[in-house]
Amino acid sequence: MKKIAIIIFATIVYLSAYSQEMNTLFSSNDKETTFGGYGAPIIRASQVNGTFGTAIGGKGGFTINRSITFGGIGMGYVSDYAFIGDNFAGNQNADLHLGMGAGGIFLEYTIAMEKTVHISIPINIMAGGVIISDEKIHQTNQNVDDDIESSAVFLLEPGINIEFNVTKYFIPTLNIGYRIAMGSSLKSLSNQDLSGFHIGLEFKFGKF
Repeated sequence: MKKIAIIIFATIVYLSAYSQEMNTLFSSNDKETTFGGYGAPIIRASQVNGTFGTAIGGKGGFTINRSITFGGIGMGYVSDYAFIGDNFAGNQNADLHLGMGAGGIFLEYTIAMEKTVHISIPINIMAGGVIISDEKIHQTNQNVDDDIESSAVFLLEPGINIEFNVTKYFIPTLNIGYRIAMGSSLKSLSNQDLSGFHIGLEFKFGKF
């Protein structure tokens, strides 16, 4: 009986000591919340309708605990994405051109930002517009608009970043991702044609 009492007493003492070091739901031992943010110009090689071209843009966001960032992003597809298609004016083999731009919000989760090389996982949610034009129509008749059709489009871009801590305030980033296009009403190109891979660079300047 005495041994049992000693064991029970020792157990109570141990649990009492251990409970003083535990982080509970209502404990105040948590690390202090940190805030930061950055802005970044973006340049990409971006695939549209099976062809890679240049897209440029920028993003800026607000960071919590050096891990979760949310903010705004905008992209413009500046290359001449040319293809053969129907101009709806009697020529089914016309030289057509695509223009596209979009803007919206992004959410990014960073893993181990304190490491010199680390990764982050972004997802961009954007709305924009697509225009299909036939420059020869305008060249033939200066009074005729060369835009043959246009549409709104919704873009979802998941990706992955490889990031390099060059300084406390500058992190260049290699970005690889995929653009999922939805909601386009174009006749010349499908949503699948507007979807595609991209690879690019982001140059993050800010307080990390």
